[in-house]
Amino acid sequence: SVPPPLHTLLPMTPAPLRLLCRVWFGATLAVACLLLGAATRVLHLLPISLELSEDLSVSTAAVLFRLMLRVNPQIRVINTAREADWDRLAACSPAMILMNHTSFFDFFLFTALLPPRFVRRAHVRTVMSASIAQLPFLGRSIGDHAGSFKVYFQAKGAGFGKGDASDFSVDRARQEAETARMEAHIKRRGVLAFCPEGGMNKTPSEGLDPFRRGSFAQAAKYSTPIWGAALHGSTAAWPRDALLGGDPSTVALSLEQLTLLPPPVATATAADLAEACQEAMQRQVDRLATLARGGARTEGGATRARAS
Repeated sequence: SVPPPLHTLLPMTPAPLRLLCRVWFGATLAVACLLLGAATRVLHLLPISLELSEDLSVSTAAVLFRLMLRVNPQIRVINTAREADWDRLAACSPAMILMNHTSFFDFFLFTALLPPRFVRRAHVRTVMSASIAQLPFLGRSIGDHAGSFKVYFQAKGAGFGKGDASDFSVDRARQEAETARMEAHIKRRGVLAFCPEGGMNKTPSEGLDPFRRGSFAQAAKYSTPIWGAALHGSTAAWPRDALLGGDPSTVALSLEQLTLLPPPVATATAADLAEACQEAMQRQVDRLATLARGGARTEGGATRARAS
């Protein structure tokens, strides 16, 4: 008989083996981050345009984090987003991608499943807490070198799974410059990816946290299409309070368009968009959770057990 997949066996194994999984994951993550740090610093020095340098930095991160997932077989990856979905998203840019956020693993999963061709075509950039961009070595690679936009929360640790989760106030003086950069990116038909909950959801089993209305100001102003990149299983792969991830788990991603143009987006306010997108994305997250628990079959009927 065929043995069951490794990820189904490991949750029943002793703690030492689970610890071994975390050590291996940590080692592969460290290698990926070191390579990314070196690569983006070289790219930043090359005589190429800033936009191309940032595109290549994001693409390099996608390739390295995808390789990292491939050498961690205890983490089973289900990717239901097809190339055609990413092509549709790129074709309707400028656009915004919303991500639910429950774990540190979310960033690595989302980035790993970004097709490099889509990155170069749509110039996707992320919005992140300024505190993340200050991480030693890695912060610069996923921050300035990748063209990411910073959010300057006033509460220490806010948006990074720490601090006062209810305090989303920002340093207005510093944030105005980042907002201007975001608007310029949208006008150049770029794609923005961000977490509309404003920070890490501490109780994902109770549903999505309220979407921050301010996050949708540009979408309302420029009538940009909004897509959802739903993530599932990240807290199993990297528990929120754990220093390091790598636990045996099944994680998944789906990509769906949440709003369409023309109306309702063309006449919607930021508050309207926040409410409508939260309702639509909650349904998307629920569907993905059901799929991941019930056999993980894609629309084409094939199971994708690794990042593809």
